[in-house]
Amino acid sequence: MDQQRLVELLQASQIPDTQKVKAATAELRKNFYPHPDSLLGLLHVVVSHSEAAVRMLAAVQALRLVSKHWEKIASDHKPAVRNELLQAIVREQDAKCRHGQSRIIAAIATIDFNNKEWADLLPAVMQLTNSDNVAHREVGSYIIFSLLEANAPYFEDHLSTLFDVFTKTIRDPQSRDVRVNTMQSISALLMLIDCDEDEKSVNTVQEFVPVMVDVLKDAVDSGDDERIQQSFEVFQSFLAYDPALISRYFKDLVQFMLDLAANTNAEDEVRSQALAFLAQCVKYRRMKIQGIPDMGAQLMKKSLVILSELSDDDDEEETTPARTALSVIDQLATDLPPRQVIVPLLDEFPNYAGSQNPGHRKACVLALGTCAEGAPEFVSTQIGSIMPMVLNLLKDPEQSVRHSALLGLIRLGEDLSDSMSSHHDDIMTALVMNLDAASSDESDKRNVEIIRSVCGAIDSLAEGLGSEIMAKYGQIMIQRIGNFLLHPDPKVKSSAAGALGAIAASIKSAFIPYLKHTMEAMSTYIMAESGEEELALRSSVCDAMGRIAVGVGAHEFSPYVLPLLRASESALNLGNPRLRETTFILWSQLATVYEGDLGDSLAGIFKGLFESLELEEEDVELDIPEDQEGLVDEEVVVQGKKLKVKSSDEADDDEDFMDDDDDDDWDDLVGVSAQAFEKEIALEVLGDVIYAAKEKSAPYIEKTVELVAPFAEHSYEGCRKTALGTLWRTYACVWEVMEKQTGRKWEPGLPLKFEPIPNIAKLGEIVSTATLHIWPDESDRDTVTEINRSVASTLKVCGPAILGQKGMMEQIVTVLGTIITRSHPCQLDLGEGDEDQDAVQGSSEWDWLVVDTALDVLIGLACALGPQFAEVWKVFEKPIVKLLSSNEAVERSTAVGVVAECVAYMGSGVTPYTSTLLRPLLHRLSDEDKETKSNTAYATGQLVYHSEDANTYLPAYNEILGKLEPLLQIKDARLQDNAAGCLCRMIIAHPDQVPIADVLPALVDLLPLKEDYEENKPVYQCLHKLYSISNPTVQELTPKLLNVFQQVLGPPEEQLEPETRELVQEMVNLVTK
Repeated sequence: MDQQRLVELLQASQIPDTQKVKAATAELRKNFYPHPDSLLGLLHVVVSHSEAAVRMLAAVQALRLVSKHWEKIASDHKPAVRNELLQAIVREQDAKCRHGQSRIIAAIATIDFNNKEWADLLPAVMQLTNSDNVAHREVGSYIIFSLLEANAPYFEDHLSTLFDVFTKTIRDPQSRDVRVNTMQSISALLMLIDCDEDEKSVNTVQEFVPVMVDVLKDAVDSGDDERIQQSFEVFQSFLAYDPALISRYFKDLVQFMLDLAANTNAEDEVRSQALAFLAQCVKYRRMKIQGIPDMGAQLMKKSLVILSELSDDDDEEETTPARTALSVIDQLATDLPPRQVIVPLLDEFPNYAGSQNPGHRKACVLALGTCAEGAPEFVSTQIGSIMPMVLNLLKDPEQSVRHSALLGLIRLGEDLSDSMSSHHDDIMTALVMNLDAASSDESDKRNVEIIRSVCGAIDSLAEGLGSEIMAKYGQIMIQRIGNFLLHPDPKVKSSAAGALGAIAASIKSAFIPYLKHTMEAMSTYIMAESGEEELALRSSVCDAMGRIAVGVGAHEFSPYVLPLLRASESALNLGNPRLRETTFILWSQLATVYEGDLGDSLAGIFKGLFESLELEEEDVELDIPEDQEGLVDEEVVVQGKKLKVKSSDEADDDEDFMDDDDDDDWDDLVGVSAQAFEKEIALEVLGDVIYAAKEKSAPYIEKTVELVAPFAEHSYEGCRKTALGTLWRTYACVWEVMEKQTGRKWEPGLPLKFEPIPNIAKLGEIVSTATLHIWPDESDRDTVTEINRSVASTLKVCGPAILGQKGMMEQIVTVLGTIITRSHPCQLDLGEGDEDQDAVQGSSEWDWLVVDTALDVLIGLACALGPQFAEVWKVFEKPIVKLLSSNEAVERSTAVGVVAECVAYMGSGVTPYTSTLLRPLLHRLSDEDKETKSNTAYATGQLVYHSEDANTYLPAYNEILGKLEPLLQIKDARLQDNAAGCLCRMIIAHPDQVPIADVLPALVDLLPLKEDYEENKPVYQCLHKLYSISNPTVQELTPKLLNVFQQVLGPPEEQLEPETRELVQEMVNLVTK
C-alpha cells in the first residue's frame, strides 16, 4: 500500500474544494479502504502524523474499518499496533484526537476480548486512572468510557472493580474531565445492573448521585458548556433505567434542578436544560413526582415565575428559560393530578393577573391556556371564576399582554369553548376591541400578530360556542375577517381563512348568504403551486373550505366540490408536507358531507392515500459528526420515534466526510418525522373515508387492510394509534354494510345466532391479531386509549362476533383488568413496577382517560354478551366497587355509570351480585357530587328493575325512596330525570311497595323530561302500567298527563324511541275514548 499517497489523499480531503474532496474520497474508498492494509496505514497516521487535523481524520476512518479489517491483520503485527496506540494516546496533546484514539482502542478491544486477546489492556488502563499525572488519568478515564460505550456487557462481571475506580475518579481533585468522563462511564453501565438481584450495585450507584450533582455544579460555576451538556445528558439517561438507581436522591435531584432553573444568575442555556430535565422527570417519573409532598405545586409556581421572564420580542423557535418553563407547565398539566398543579396555578392567578409587572400578567394567562389541554375537565369547572380576569387581560393597556391573553384564549377555546359560552358577549366585545386597535396600522408587526391572534381565537371558539351564539356575531365577524383575505401578509390571510371556516362550521346554513363571496375570495389562493408562504396559505384555505362544506352542507357546496377535489389531487404533487396533510383532511370532510358519493374522485382519494402509505420511509440519516460514530447505536430514539442511524460509509459519495465537529454536537439530528406525521394523518383519513362511504368503499377494503395492518407495529406511536383505529372502523363499516344487505341484526351472546360472511371473519382475525399484539404491552397512553375507544365502539355497533377470534375474549379481560387496576405499562413510570400505585392518590385527566375508556370496553362487552356478561362481571366486580369509593368524584360517577350500563345489558344476570352492589349504591345516593348522585339514581333503578333477588333490595325500598325525594328537586346534572327514571323502574318492579298516591303527582310535575330522554322509556312504561291496572292516582292526573303526552309526541323527535312513542299514543287513545 502506498502510505504516502494515503496521507496525501487525507490531506486533500481537507481542502475547501468540493470537487477535490469528492475525488479524494472516491479514490480512498476505491483503492484503499477495501484492503486490510489501509487500516494499518491509517493507524500509522493516527500515531505519527504531525498535523492534528490529519490525525483526527485518520482516526475517524480507522474506526470505521476496525470491524471490517482488524481480524484480517496478521497476529504477529497486532501487539505492536496495540502497544503503539496506548503510547500514542498518552503523549497526544489534542483532546479530540485522544477521544478518537480511545474509540479505536475500544473498537479493537471489543473484537479482541471476544477472542480472549489483549488481556493486558485493562490493567494498563487502570494504571493510567491511578497515575499521579492528571493527563494520564484523563486518558484512562476516557478509555474506560469508550470501552463501556462500545461493549458494556463485557464488564458485567467487573462492576465492583469499576465502582472502586469510579469512587476515586469521580472526585478527582484536579481534573473536571476525569470527573465528567466518570459520570459518562457510570451512565454507560446502568444497563448492566439488575436492581432486583444486585442490591450492592444499586446502593453504590445511588451514592454516586450527590457527587455527580457536585460535578454538574462545578461545570456550571466554571461556565464549561461542553461538560455541562455532558453532565445533563448523564442525568437524563438515568430516567431511561430502573427508578431504583436514583430513587434515594430523586427528590433532592429534582429540587436541585428546580433551584438551578429558578436561578436568574445562571446562564439561560443551563436553566433551560434544568427545566428540560424536570419536564422529563414529570413525564417518565410522574408517580414519583406525584408522591413527593408539594413538589407538583413547587414546579408549577416556579415555572410560572420563570415564564414571567418572557420578553416582548421572544422568538417561539428559541429555547429560552421562559419557553422551556411553558413546556414544563404543559407536562405538569398532562401528567399530574389537577389538584397538585392546576389548583396552585389558580391560587396564584389573581395576584399575577393584577400585578404591575406585565410579565406576570402574560405568564398567568399563557400558563392557563397551556393547562387547558392537559386538564380540560378541571379547568372547565373553574371558568366561571377565571374568565373575568382573562377578559380584563384581553383589555390590558399593554399590547404584549393583550397578545398573550389572546394566545391563552386560543388554547382555552380549543378545549373549553362550550364552557365559555355564558361569557360570549364579553369575549366578542374584547375581540372586536383588539381588532379595532390593531387595524389602525396594519403594517405594524405587533398589530399583525394581534389580528392573527383574534382570528385564531375565533377559529378555536366558534364551533364550541355553538351556532345560536355565533349567528349573533356572524355578519359583523364575517365581513370584518373577510377583508383580511386581501391583507398583504399571507399569514394574516391564512388566519382569516381559518376563522371563516370555523364560523361556517358553527353557524351552518346561516353562512349560505356569504358562501359565494367567500369562496370566490378564497379561490385565487387554492391554485398556488410554488412559494413557501403561498403554499402555506393554500393549505389554510383548503382546510377552511372543508369546514365550510361541513357547515353549509352537501347541496349548497355542490358547485365547488368537484373543482376543489381536482385541485386537491394536484396539490399532492407540489412537495409541501402541510398541504398534503390538509388535502387529506379535506377529503375526510368532503367524504363525510357527501357520504362518499364523490363520483370518480373517490378512486382518486383512495389512490392518494394509498400512495402516501406506500411511500418508502428511508432509514433516518442522522447527521452524526464522523468522530462520533462510535458513540451512536444503530438505533436511537428522537422525539419518541425509533430512528436508524445511517453510517457515513453508507452515505452518498458526495457527503462531506470531513465533518469533525465537537464530540457532542447533536444539533443536526434529523428524523423523517414529516413522513411519519403524514402517514398518521393518511391512516386516520382512510378510516374516515371508508366509514363515510360505507358500501361505496367496498372495492378498496382489501388493499386498505393490507396496507394499514403493518402500521400497527410502526415505530411511531401516532401511526400505531391511527392504524388500529382505522382497522376497527373498517371492520365496523363492513359489518354494518353486511347487516344492511342481509337485513339481519346481531344478537347478544356467544355462539353467534348467525354466521357472518367469510370476509368479515377474516377481517376480524386481522384486526384482533394486530390489536392483541400491541394492546397488552403498549407504553403509549394515547395509543391504548384509542384501542379502548375502538374496541368499545365496535362491540356496541357490531356485537360479539369479534369476541370469537382466537384468544380475543381472554385477552380483553386480562388487559382491562390491568388498566382498571392501573398496572398496565402505559400507566407506570418508565421501568417501574405497579407496587406503588395504590399509595398515590389521584391521576391526571389523561391517565384517567385510559381507565375511563377501558371501562367503556367493559360496557361494550356487556352490550355484546347480554346475560352472559354476568360471568365476566365476576372478574371486575371488586375493582369497580373499589372505584365506587374513590376520593375522586369523576371516578365515583364514572364507576356508578358503568354499573348502571352493565346491569342494564346483563339483565337478570345481575341477580347474584345484588347485595354487593346495593350497599355502595345506597351510599352514593347521598354523594356530595351531583353527577355521582345522578348516575347512582340511574344505576339503582336498573338494579331494582333487573334483579330477581327481591328479598335483598325490597327492604331498602323506603331508604331509596327517601334518598330520591330531595333529588327530584335539584335542577342540575340530570338529577330530576334520573331520579324520575329510578322511581318509575321501582314502581314497574313492585307497584305495591311504592306510595304511588304520594310520589306520582311530584313525578308528573317534572314531565316532560328536559335533559335525559333515555329515561322517558321507564317513565311512560310506568304510566302505561298504572293505567293498565286502573290506578286511581294516575287517572286523577290524566288532564295533566294529556298535556305532557301532547308535548312529548311533538318535536324534538328524539324525545321518544319508536316503541315508547307507540306506548304514549296508546295511552292517549285510551284516555280520550
